[in-house]
Amino acid sequence: MKDSYHDDFDVSSNWLITYSDMVTIILCFFIIFFNLSEEKTNMLYSMKNALKEEVATLSEENEKLKTTNKNLSVELFNLKNIEKDIHTSEEEFIKFLRDNDMLDKVNILQNEKGIAIRFKDNVLFSSGDSAMSEEGQLALSKIGDKLTKIENNIIVEGYTDNIPIQTDKYPSNWELSVARAIEVVKYFTEVKGIDKSRMSVSGYGELNPIDTNDTPKGRSNNRRIEITIIN
Repeated sequence: MKDSYHDDFDVSSNWLITYSDMVTIILCFFIIFFNLSEEKTNMLYSMKNALKEEVATLSEENEKLKTTNKNLSVELFNLKNIEKDIHTSEEEFIKFLRDNDMLDKVNILQNEKGIAIRFKDNVLFSSGDSAMSEEGQLALSKIGDKLTKIENNIIVEGYTDNIPIQTDKYPSNWELSVARAIEVVKYFTEVKGIDKSRMSVSGYGELNPIDTNDTPKGRSNNRRIEITIIN
């Protein structure tokens, strides 16, 4: 009888060991979970503060860029507000555009690089050719006079529409766009004496359109030369 009693007692008390182990495991789990949660919270706060500082820095740089672009547009063309002042400015190049009804063919824009002067292709060139027109040379002459007075680097980029061109001289739109951009650079360096080290040239063909290629007007807008004065 005694032995049976002890056997029953031993069996019935074994659950305490399992229970204590389970409680210990659960306790360890919550301790680990709490520590991980605290670490993650601290990490999230650190990420939040870092992002906040980055956004503040980018905002500050963006404001500086806007100020620099504004100063450049004032220095070159006396335009404090490009969209507004371009219709009233008496600056020589702007007045030339107005007097020759070219404001709808030549745009002055601010972008992340600096100030861009965008010419529709028919201002500077005949259709399908890279020989510069007299009107184009006159317009570039006035811009060139401005560029000789500053030291900023200059990027000239050529673009076309998506209508294929296949001639002996220009087997593709890409070659036509490069040839036109090169002609503009050659005019600045050879006629206006601008240092070649300030110039760079690119041709993109039909890539990077600014309008649809599904309409004549859109294709006309895409055929262009862009001269960007770098900040």
